[in-house]
Amino acid sequence: MTEREALHGLLQEAGLLEGPEPLLWRWEETLDSTLSECFRILKSGAARRCLVLADAQTAGRGRLGRSFFSPPGAGLYLSVGFSSKGGAADAVGITTYAAVATAERIEALTGLHCGIKWVNDLFLAGRKVCGILTEAEGPYVAVGVGVNLTASAVPEELRDIVGWLDRPDIRVPLAAGLTGALLRYRPGELGHMAEYRRRSTVLGQRVRFTEHGRERQGRATAIRDDGALVVQTATGQRVLQSGEVSVRGI
Repeated sequence: MTEREALHGLLQEAGLLEGPEPLLWRWEETLDSTLSECFRILKSGAARRCLVLADAQTAGRGRLGRSFFSPPGAGLYLSVGFSSKGGAADAVGITTYAAVATAERIEALTGLHCGIKWVNDLFLAGRKVCGILTEAEGPYVAVGVGVNLTASAVPEELRDIVGWLDRPDIRVPLAAGLTGALLRYRPGELGHMAEYRRRSTVLGQRVRFTEHGRERQGRATAIRDDGALVVQTATGQRVLQSGEVSVRGI
């Protein structure tokens, strides 16, 4: 049985391919971006819910306009898209939800405990093993997840910062379980936030961040229900709604 056949069976078993809004899914050898393909499907009217996977991406996207390293056969690269009344307003909520859902499914399949670096990266033993990006276009939202499953294509110069699970065998069950979890998300859902905080790698740590073009430092003291990070600095409290923090070299 091929991986595609196995995934079809799991999606069918979960009831995702039937009902009033059946899931349209595709698994391609190479795409520019699974996120972009999701939006193309949704905007075409072909489906209201979709799953797109690729063995490799030529223009995978990360946060802050960065590219996402996604070489052939080295990871799980997928995006799940759906219609959402909240559009962009739902993006932060589903990003934190997706981080918890991915970490929990990795742990269930491998026993490996991943921490969450605010706001959307999973880390294992101090190295990034997964990136998550949520985008909204009009009434559509798509969540992209990239998980490093093997080290086969990781350049030597990245091996100090990029990690991998060393478990290529979980690609299909991880894809199926994560798809089901993401499609169960409901806007305003907060039940995952306690686990998000429990897995946080920045809470209680000194962090460095950029605000209005100026680098600042402080201690991360809380993560609000809306996903904002609260940092206590020498000049007062800062509430970060987006951006990036670093704990390296502090």
